[in-house]
Amino acid sequence: MKKLAFNHYAIWLSIILSQAIPLAWYSLFSTRQAALQELAKYTQTSDTSWFFGISILGGVVAMYLLAWLFRRMTVDSAREGIIAGLLIGLAFNIVSLLTIEMLSVRPLELVLIDEGANALVFGAAGLVMGAWRKYEPEP
Repeated sequence: MKKLAFNHYAIWLSIILSQAIPLAWYSLFSTRQAALQELAKYTQTSDTSWFFGISILGGVVAMYLLAWLFRRMTVDSAREGIIAGLLIGLAFNIVSLLTIEMLSVRPLELVLIDEGANALVFGAAGLVMGAWRKYEPEP
């Protein structure tokens, strides 16, 4: 039986997508999100450059963990990948963040804006890693 190997190209493409998808998503909803959070220009942080480093590090960790889980689960197609990616994203990310934000008495619309980006990231990463598979050489 062929054993799934880490496809670092697919993983790094997923990491890039994990940064690009939220950028596009929040650019679509930035005005509404700021209004729901009641943010004004004077309340926003001026030095946010370190946020990007944290985001990239989180993307690297999340995508390599997803690839490791795919190896254990033996994901063999793009369809299986997108389903697994969405389920993993829902189970480990969205449900916990949804609970935290709802307990913080944030509007449901704001919660859906924030969690929609996460669902898209995990779905896209699952699709890429499921479709672009690499196997270990047989001995």
